[in-house]
Amino acid sequence: MGGTVLVTGAGGFVGSAVVRRLVRSIREGSASFWDGRRLTNVCAVVRPGGSLQRLEEITAYDGWEVEHIDLSNRSALDDLLRRQRPKAVLHLAFDPSGFAGQSEMELRIRHLAPLEALFEGLKDIPESRVVHTSSAWVLAPGDRLKEDAPLQPRLDYAKTKAFLDESLSVLHQRTGVSWIDLRLFNVFGRYESQTRLLPYLVSCLSRGAPAQVSHGEQVRDFNDVDDIAQGYRLALQAPEDACGKIFHIGSGRGTTVREFASMIAEVTGNAHLIQFDAIRTRDHEISCLVADPSRAQKELGWMPVRDLEQRIWSAVQWWLQKHIDPLTEASLRH
Repeated sequence: MGGTVLVTGAGGFVGSAVVRRLVRSIREGSASFWDGRRLTNVCAVVRPGGSLQRLEEITAYDGWEVEHIDLSNRSALDDLLRRQRPKAVLHLAFDPSGFAGQSEMELRIRHLAPLEALFEGLKDIPESRVVHTSSAWVLAPGDRLKEDAPLQPRLDYAKTKAFLDESLSVLHQRTGVSWIDLRLFNVFGRYESQTRLLPYLVSCLSRGAPAQVSHGEQVRDFNDVDDIAQGYRLALQAPEDACGKIFHIGSGRGTTVREFASMIAEVTGNAHLIQFDAIRTRDHEISCLVADPSRAQKELGWMPVRDLEQRIWSAVQWWLQKHIDPLTEASLRH
C-alpha cells in the first residue's frame, strides 16, 4: 500500500526542487518512507494564484498533484489534511516579507499557526512526521558549525526561523507527531530568483554589463538546490531515531563570495566587470557560515553528489540556456 507526502511551499525555489526530486524518485521506484512503505503520491501545496512554472518540467509525470491552499486559512488546511491523510509533511512554505514592526503575537499568528495546524492535522495519522525547514542564518558566525553551535539570529527572517525551531519540541509533546529539522546553508541553482547572486551575475556578465556585489570576503557554504532536495527525500527515509533532531544540510566547504563569483565568471567570461565592495548586503558583516555536515551524513546519508565547481558550471549553463528576462522573473516569485 502506498502513501502520500505533502510539500508546502511547492511553488518556491527549494520547495519545487523537492517536489521534482520526489516525483522522479517515484518514477525510478526508489521512493519510500522510513517504515518501508512506498511513497506513491506527492501533494504539492502552492498558495492561491502561485506560479507552477518551476514545476513545468514534471507536468507529464504521474505520482503528484497540486493543491492551491492559503496555509493561514485553518479550515482549508484542515480539509486538505483530512482529504490527503499524508504520512509526512515537508514544510518549506515561508513568507519572508513584512517583518518590520511585527509583534510577537503577529509573528505567532502568521508563522507558527500553520505549523501548529500541520502537527494537529497529523496527530491522528499513526507514526506521521513533519520535516521542517530551518536556516543557517539563525547561527552565530563560525566554521564547521555543529547543530549545537550558538545561535545569533540577526535578521528578522532568522529570528522567526529560530522561534519556529524552538516550537517543534512543544508541538511534538502536544500532538505526538515526530519531527526532523533541516537547517539549510546557502543554496543556489536552477529556478532561483533572478535577483539572487548567481543568476544576477550570469545576467550581467553574459551581457557585458557591470555587476555590483559586496566586498566578497564573507565565507559561505554553497550548495546546489538539487542536492538540497535530496536531503528532504532522505529525511523521509530516516529511521525513527533521527527524529527530534536538527541536521545541518551543507557541504562543509567554505568558499568566499569573491571565489564563488569568480567561478561563475570562469563560465561566462567578463570577470573584470564584477565590482566588489560596491554595495552593502544584509549579510555584509556575517563573516563565516559553514556547516559541519557529519550528523546528516551519518544519520541521513546525505552528502553533495558533485563538487562545487561542477555544480556552479551546471547552474550557470542552465541559466544561460534559459534566457529568463525580468518579465519572466515576475512569474517565478512565490
